[in-house]
Amino acid sequence: MANKEIDAQGYELEVVGQCKTNTRPNSQFTQQVEARHLWSYAQEEALVAVSEQGNGKCWHLITDPERRAKRIAARYADLYFASGEKSQGKLQLYWPALAAFVVKDIVEAYRYSRDEVLNGGWRNAMRTSFAPQVVAQLFTDGSPYEHSLRVYAALAKGNLWLFMDIYPWLWYVLEYGLNKDGSLNAERLTSHVSQRNAEEFQDQSKSAVKELPFGANWLGRLKGRMANDPVYAKASSYFDAAPAWGGMEAGYGQHLGSAYAAHRYVKQHIKEYDNGYHTPLSNYWPKFEEAFYVMDEERRELKRVADDSAATARLQKVAQFKVTGEMETTYRTLIEEYGVKPAAKFALQKSELNIIAAQEQINILQPLIYADPKLIKTMDVNHFISRASLGALSPTYTLYFSAAPRNDDPNRKITFDPATGPLDYFTGRKGSLPNPQDRMKYVGQIAEKFNNLMARNRAYMDRELQTIRGWLNA
Repeated sequence: MANKEIDAQGYELEVVGQCKTNTRPNSQFTQQVEARHLWSYAQEEALVAVSEQGNGKCWHLITDPERRAKRIAARYADLYFASGEKSQGKLQLYWPALAAFVVKDIVEAYRYSRDEVLNGGWRNAMRTSFAPQVVAQLFTDGSPYEHSLRVYAALAKGNLWLFMDIYPWLWYVLEYGLNKDGSLNAERLTSHVSQRNAEEFQDQSKSAVKELPFGANWLGRLKGRMANDPVYAKASSYFDAAPAWGGMEAGYGQHLGSAYAAHRYVKQHIKEYDNGYHTPLSNYWPKFEEAFYVMDEERRELKRVADDSAATARLQKVAQFKVTGEMETTYRTLIEEYGVKPAAKFALQKSELNIIAAQEQINILQPLIYADPKLIKTMDVNHFISRASLGALSPTYTLYFSAAPRNDDPNRKITFDPATGPLDYFTGRKGSLPNPQDRMKYVGQIAEKFNNLMARNRAYMDRELQTIRGWLNA
């Protein structure tokens, strides 16, 4: 049974087991810790990365997906730098550098959803300023709120659970694959890579993983909260006195008055019933002009997600965190990379990037989010609109190699399925990002652009990554 100790700062430490020592000065004893415990520590590190301590000094998950994303981007950048520092340049994790830029763009995607779509405004007015049933009649592909919330939730789910899978694999290399003097413990990496299994984690770590957002337990609580939401019930009651809606008939003014009252009530009271279950977090909602309509769409989307038992089963399979062929190959590649000459090292780093990209996109994100038919439709609609409007009505799927949300240098960005000429803007999309073949083709293009920048302008890339690394306490 674990014993409890208190460190100098007053934090409670958990000590696994006990060991005896002797009284001889400077004596040492090497304790062989089982791989399953080391993997539990690695998972705990991922959990701590997206958590913060409350007044009781217990760790609590950061409920805001946007803040979590900034922490995740910073942790990836930190892996890139810390591995090079600890190994004295003999081994530097490479995929995390690219991942830091990708997650930085996810932070911007969240902001766009809030400020440019969910806040309302003239671009959405024609499709959202009527009662939701009228929107459904007029626009069978769904309102901007529906599409925006769907992407927001998918990003929140995919970003968190990808981090829970990938980060411990790579942190393990940094923490247990590299010795204190920077030398490589290849035997440990080779023998331990196959021993990661969530069911063998320490109890607290195992329980914490099971309570994370979009897991079965969290979704169960979400259903209960939505069923008993007093803010939604009260806001809905403002429509009770209004006459039945019949399109553009009499009663339009009363409906607008009821809607205004409902929006105002939601904005004033939404923070009273949240605790991290709203998407986005309730702190952002007072700026939403049509907050009740957003809430109405949010409830439909989250109920759809909570009722999707097949998606939940796929997440539970991912959450076992068992070894894949890609991660075994990654470990072999990293062992081979250690200490080789720069040209050979860079070639192996590029291989590392491609292998982990397959783990990321095919083994994790494909079952987690891209198998959702509704999300596929939403992303394809967004892509069609962005292509036809040159990004004016919906942003293109573009990765920017900068710490800033965007940059104007064509050599420091890359767009998915760009139009190739004037007529091509109107002939429709040629690719679908949720499609694994189309997405992996784009990932290959991203990797090529990234590799060129890292080879020719490493000083610039490192400066931008250091900026992102500075978000560790965001």
